[in-house]
Amino acid sequence: ISVCFRDEEYAKFVPHKMPYHVVPGAEFQCKMGSYSCRKLSTIDEQDHDVANRRGMINQILATCAVLLLSAGCGMPIGFSAVLLPQLMDTNSTEIPIDVETGSWIASVHSLATPFGSLISGPLADYLGRRKTLLVSVLPLFLGWSTLAMAKSIKIVIFARFLCGFATGILGGPGQVYIAETAEPNLRSLLIGAPYVAYSSGILLVYSLGSMMYWRSVAWCANILPLLAVLSIYCIPETPAWLLRNGYEKRALQALTFLRGSEISAQKEANDMKQRLSKERATTRTNENIFQLCCQRVAIKPLVIVIVFSLLQMFSGTFIVIFYAIDIVSEFGADFDTKQAAIWTAAVRVACCMIFCAILIFVRRRRIMLLSGIGSGVFCLALSAFMYAREGLPKMHYDVLVTGGCLLGYIVFNTALMVMPGIMIGELFPARIRGRTAGGVFASMNVALFIFAKGFPALQSFLKMSGVFLVFGVSSFLLTLFMCLFQPETKGRSLEHIEDYFNGDNWLWFRRDRGYKTVKLHALQPLKANGTNG
Repeated sequence: ISVCFRDEEYAKFVPHKMPYHVVPGAEFQCKMGSYSCRKLSTIDEQDHDVANRRGMINQILATCAVLLLSAGCGMPIGFSAVLLPQLMDTNSTEIPIDVETGSWIASVHSLATPFGSLISGPLADYLGRRKTLLVSVLPLFLGWSTLAMAKSIKIVIFARFLCGFATGILGGPGQVYIAETAEPNLRSLLIGAPYVAYSSGILLVYSLGSMMYWRSVAWCANILPLLAVLSIYCIPETPAWLLRNGYEKRALQALTFLRGSEISAQKEANDMKQRLSKERATTRTNENIFQLCCQRVAIKPLVIVIVFSLLQMFSGTFIVIFYAIDIVSEFGADFDTKQAAIWTAAVRVACCMIFCAILIFVRRRRIMLLSGIGSGVFCLALSAFMYAREGLPKMHYDVLVTGGCLLGYIVFNTALMVMPGIMIGELFPARIRGRTAGGVFASMNVALFIFAKGFPALQSFLKMSGVFLVFGVSSFLLTLFMCLFQPETKGRSLEHIEDYFNGDNWLWFRRDRGYKTVKLHALQPLKANGTNG
């Protein structure tokens, strides 16, 4: 009986227990005694396809475990829209609040998130990405349970703080976990999925709030974190973290689970160990995180992510979502606010899902450029319309025009909302990925809180037409910046992206032309050599 190998990797990792000699030619054929040689390329290809499908399914299952927790952390974001109207209801005197107290209940979640983000980086590097995700469930569960039993404003605010703290812990490690476990061709789809989960959590809490009392909603919100604990407990730690911390056997087991084949896992583990050895040979042991971040492999992605995040905020990504209903209502629209909130959240979920699907087929740079231009065009159109209609009587088409412009803006701007998380998971080098992800998420949340708090003052100074003019200009500046500096990451492994940033260039058009897309193709059948065995 003969055995034919599909590629040379089999020769590296599969032990040979029978004598054979290699016949030169297009195929490797193993011969023994007088037995006839038959090709096993079809069997080999089938085995590879089965292993490949198994690995893809396991990667998707591991991501879904993270998404359960992401959806659970999305629910506190939208809970204030459920809680505040019920507490402010004149028929309810359970916990009376005023407008100022209500603003603190709504905003304390954003205040707490940076604190969680700051400790998430060290936790992710010390405990591991998976254990950090499990740690984030504790304050989330305590926050919802405390909120459901709260009897005073102080307890409500404290419970909201705990939920925001948990959301901060989850953000960075969740993105890093998905980036480090997914293959390049599947990472395009999976790494944007947490934003679908966040939006789904917001939609879920809006829907529950339209049917249930806020205490019942808080109790129901514990279901997703509990399911997430069971799911995350069943998935492995990321191979990259395990190798960096000396758990080579567990890293190989994790890779085998995620790739579906021990041969592929062994090859990838060998490549990762080789890169890790080279990295440690060139890194001084006494370097701290600040020294590491000043190296060109780290400072380049840091600058890109920070500048992108600031321009994204000034393009109104989150502000327009927060104030969409108020903006349309300025033109005399009369509708049910609960239904409007639910439909807004549903549009956001649909846009995020469509964007994740687009990530599979369209390159990152092209997506960002089209999104920036589209957002800018709709913002400038809305600004011009508002300026032209200022001081004139309300017309029936005012709501249609403003609503259409806002819808177009949300559709194009969804990519800009999702991209920072994707960039954090893909661009940062492995040695500092956990800590920098947490720090950047913390900075983004602080900046978002300041910008959201200052928006009413900006609106009163510039009026709404001026605000959207700022949003439009910022969108075009973001487009220009990303055109110059953002590398293409679709189809690239994390190691190839790190190699790109280790180069001398800052501008994308001055890149090394050897930086090519890694395309993972299914194995093709071997060509026949005229021998049927």
